[in-house]
Order: sequence, then structure tokens, then C-alpha cells
Amino acid sequence: MYRLLIVDDEPFTVDGLYEMLLDELDMDMDIYRAYSAAEAMGWLTRTKMDIVLSDIRMPEMDGLQLQQWIQSRWPRCKVIFLTGVNDIQSAQQAQRSGGVDYILKTEGDEAIVQSIRRATSAIQEDLHNEDLLIRAKGQLKELLPMLRREWFTAIMEQGGLATANLSERLRELDTILRAEEAVMLVCGRVDYWDERYSMSDQSLLLYAVQNIAEEYLDRVVMLPVMLSGSYFVWLLQPKLDGETQWDELPAYIQGTLESIQQTCRALLHIPVSFISYGSQAAWEDIARIFHLLKQSLILGLGNGQEMILLYRGEEHATPASEAPALVIPRIESAVEMGQKPLFVELLNELFRGLPNRFAVYAQTYYAVAVILLKQWNHMNRNDYGDDADAETTIRRLLDVNAHKTKEQAVQFLSEMGCHLIRHGKQEQDERTERMINKLNRYIVEHLDKDLSLAFLADVVYLNPSYLSNLYKTYTGRNISDYITELRVERAKALLAESQAKVQEVAVAVGFDTAGYFTRFFKKHVGVTPQEFRSRI
Repeated sequence: MYRLLIVDDEPFTVDGLYEMLLDELDMDMDIYRAYSAAEAMGWLTRTKMDIVLSDIRMPEMDGLQLQQWIQSRWPRCKVIFLTGVNDIQSAQQAQRSGGVDYILKTEGDEAIVQSIRRATSAIQEDLHNEDLLIRAKGQLKELLPMLRREWFTAIMEQGGLATANLSERLRELDTILRAEEAVMLVCGRVDYWDERYSMSDQSLLLYAVQNIAEEYLDRVVMLPVMLSGSYFVWLLQPKLDGETQWDELPAYIQGTLESIQQTCRALLHIPVSFISYGSQAAWEDIARIFHLLKQSLILGLGNGQEMILLYRGEEHATPASEAPALVIPRIESAVEMGQKPLFVELLNELFRGLPNRFAVYAQTYYAVAVILLKQWNHMNRNDYGDDADAETTIRRLLDVNAHKTKEQAVQFLSEMGCHLIRHGKQEQDERTERMINKLNRYIVEHLDKDLSLAFLADVVYLNPSYLSNLYKTYTGRNISDYITELRVERAKALLAESQAKVQEVAVAVGFDTAGYFTRFFKKHVGVTPQEFRSRI
């Protein structure tokens, strides 16, 4: 879904364009309105816009100044100017400095629609013009990523102790992050790997994800760290000489993560999920916050893939440390991401290759048991009957001698792991259902208010693009279709059961003007509101 912002100081022009585009555009697009450059800047501070349709002549800040402001913050945003005959020279200047297109106001609605279509095509083309894999191959041979991983691992294990001599360590890691300032954290994960990818292929693609992020996050200083398995973490600060402030950073990061995720899907063909921390983090708190972000990513929403989350929740229990066997991290990842067939395959592979020594067998068993116990604690539920049954299960899990043979032990671990994966998915579905029910209740209770996708995303603390995809996946329809259905039914009821004027009905179901409400009602009901009322 694309987001388009209309900007003009004439409300009649903004509202007319808004209504025309809602009627004419057949693409999936969320449309927003701003009646001044200042209001447009407010929208663009909170939410990433893909296209801005702006007048050039406006008081206080004209369209050219607004374009420069947009380019400094969202350089990939496409700006289209509406101009009069006397402004052609200014429009041409804007096009040379980064404006995508300009349209004479006398050209009509079709020219505007076609310009928007060209802008969306340009956005799609941008996704395919990044030659990022070549850059990734060069970085793969460097030592720096390994040093960064070791440093971050030390922070995870030692906490604040590992931040001693921080300025010097940051220089060693070749980053200009500032030790005297806090950071913002983004935790990411490749949701799954195609079986055709080797370990070196996976490493190469992780470097490519890092390069994509550095390309898009050009308003911040970034320290990327690749971790074990499919996880990575980014530490971010605003650039000293940039215009982005700390309070703007969360919205900028969330909006840019959409572009990074889309590019990873289009160019690398891999699904990537992200979760960002909604406020600044002190260096000594990085370990604790990273654990919280990773746990929230593991719990997830929907199908647990291609998520963009913002952490604002409560803390969970600190996860146990990972076991040091080669295949153990892959087993842990399979359990966390709900990949039951892969878990069973890896588990059998792990025990099949063990030497015939009890000490090695016991060590391996307990390594897997710790993973399953951690998952049990994350779920915080009892699905083994009463407390006695649950206690018996945990006792068996923590006693390798409770199983007469190695085969019986592996069978027990396999059954318990599959059980936890199945119920983990059930809990994920339940959380998603609660979120969607909350959103639907809000929509029903606020049909007369702003129900734009960006506003609804704030209600449930999700990224707008991710919310749109999640809602459609779980309900089978778009949020906009649900809102339209409710507004039509509410309008019918008010027209049939009250003496309210058409303008009053329009306001009650979220429309600013009776004219646009009338066109909307006729489009979906087949008759005007007056005709509908007269037939009752």
C-alpha cells in the first residue's frame, strides 16, 4: 500500500482532490490531507509518505521549500507539484532539484492521476535498481563484522561492564556513534531461509540486508551487528549535522523499515521482520533491552513473518543462554519461529550424529531441554492437564535418566517441542485476534473521527503497512472495506430512523462535506441519500 499526502492552503482544492482521487484511483492507496506546509510537515514527521501532491504557492513556506525539507528527511518520497501558468519556471526548477513531476492546474484530473501512476512506477523501479549484493561480497571478507559480534556478545554476557572505555571501543569498531549519547535499538531477523541457501549464502544475504539498511537509513549514524542464526541488531543515533531530532527518530525508523523490508523481499527474495525500541536506551541497558526486543519478535503477531513492530510492552523473563553445539542454535531458531518439520529434522540429525559416549549424549540432551524449557516459560501456560501433570513433564524434561533409551529421549523431546510450537502458534493467533477485535471496536465507536491507516496503526502500536497486511491476512478484507461497510450501514440507519439532515448524517459517519458523502453513498448503495430516505 502506498501513502499519498495532498498539500494546499486552499481547503476547497485539498478536499476536491481528495474526493476525486478516492473515486478515480484503482490502486491500493491511503490518502491524507494537509491544509498548510506546517501541517504537512507534522504528517511527515509522524509517518512516511510515498508521494506528496503539493501546490507551489503557499504562505509561510512555499512548495519548493517544503520539497527541500521533505528531501532532507525522506529522500525517496516522490513530490508532484500543481502549478499555474505563471509558476512554470519554478516548477521546472523543482523538477531539476528532485521533484518528480509538475502539472498545470488547467490540465484536469486525468493528468493528476497519470502523474501519480508514474510516481508509483518510479517507486517500484527504485526497489530494483540497487546493486547491493556486489557490495556485500566485499564486506563478507572483512574482519570488522566479527569484531562487532564479539563486542556485542560481551555486552550480552557482561552488561555494563563491557561498556568500559566505550569511546575507544567504538573507534575500534569503525563507527562514529557517540559514547556520551544514548542509542536506539532495532532488532531484526530473517524469518526463514530457503533450503537451497548454504551457510555462506545466508551470510552473504545478511550482509546485503545490512547494506540495504545503510542505504535507506541515511539520516542516522548506524552500527550494524550480525548475530548467530538469523538475527541482527542495529544501534542508531541521529547525525550531528543532520536535521533529524531524537523525538523524530522513532517515526523515521518505523517508516524506513517498511522500505527496507520491501527491498529485501523484492531484491533478495527473503522475508525479514523488525522490532524497534520506542525510546532512547542507555549503553548499560542495551543487553536488557535487546533481550526484550528479541522475545517480542519471537512471540510476534499473525503468521510471525515480515513483521514491523514497535516495542512498548512489559518486560518478559530473561531468556536462557544458548548452548554451544553447532546445530543447537538452528534448533532454537526453529522452535522460536514455529517451524515444526525443521525442528524434528534437526533434532533427529543432532542425536543421530552423536558419538557413543554418555557424557556427550547427556550434554546434548540438556542443551535441547533448556531450549524447550525457555519456550515453556515464554508461553506461560499449562497444557499438560493439572499442575501434577505439568510438574511430571518438567521433571522428565530435566532428567536425562528418566528415559530408558536414547530413542525414547529423542521421541520425548520431539513430542514436547512439537506441542510447544503448536500452542505457541495458537497463542500468537489469540494475540492477533485480540488486537483485531480491539481495532474493530475502536472503528465502530469512532466512525465520525479520523480513521486513516496511520491513525489506526497508532491505536494498536503497529506500523501502518504491517497493520494493513496483517488485517487482510486474518480477516480476508481490507480495513478500508470494513470502514466503508460500517459507514454505509450507519448512514442507512440514520437516514431511516431519524430526521437528521444529510449534512448531519455525513458528519456522523466521518465526512466533511455533504457533497462527497452523497457521491460516496450513491456509489455503494446505488441511490442518493435523499432518494434512499424517500423510498422508506
